[in-house]
Amino acid sequence: MEALPFLDIHTHRRDQKSDFVSVGSLSFQEIISDQLFKDFTSAGIHPWWLEDHSTLEIESLKSQIEKLVSKGLLWGVGETGIDRAYPEFLDEQKKLFQWHLELSEKFHLPLIIHSVKAGSDFLQMLKEYRPKSPWIFHDFRGNETLVRELLRLHPDCYFSFGLSVDNSQQVRDLLPSIPLDKLFLETDEQKHLDIQEIYLRASHFLQIDLDLLKSQIWLNFNKMTKKSIQ
Repeated sequence: MEALPFLDIHTHRRDQKSDFVSVGSLSFQEIISDQLFKDFTSAGIHPWWLEDHSTLEIESLKSQIEKLVSKGLLWGVGETGIDRAYPEFLDEQKKLFQWHLELSEKFHLPLIIHSVKAGSDFLQMLKEYRPKSPWIFHDFRGNETLVRELLRLHPDCYFSFGLSVDNSQQVRDLLPSIPLDKLFLETDEQKHLDIQEIYLRASHFLQIDLDLLKSQIWLNFNKMTKKSIQ
């Protein structure tokens, strides 16, 4: 039987090998030019972009993303989110995240989330909006308590890890507490580790077979994708 490819749930890289399958997150310029990723594509407005782009540019991005979604060209919405390292833009970040949330709900698409010191913000939003679409917390850096609370409020939450598996003891300690059916792996902007290497490290720290890990992550992806097209 042919081996499953390695699935990368969130990447900004464009040099992936042919035996990898990736969800590519579009850059500002890629959104404007309708440039899709070769496998699966996600698009959203990163909270950092609020610092670098005008209100008019942000509104133009929103229109472009709405167009891509309405044409059925996106697998997911995001990345977007809340980053409390940029507190001067906090209100704008929350409003922008709400827009993404509503878009993902309307079109039943997974929402890919950037969260920095914002766990309480997302817990509050889950209580307020009660979303149905899956949420993927990329490069998750929270703790076990936050994982339990997020899953209690929204059972369709998922948690993705990348370079942190290699360089963060906090993440390595957290990994075994993540339910395998809620786990993804990613390269994000990492240029030195391929997704295969991240899988190898994750399987080592989780003490599970590499092929079993790949199979489970594909089950998670296919389940999520099936929900989004119903």
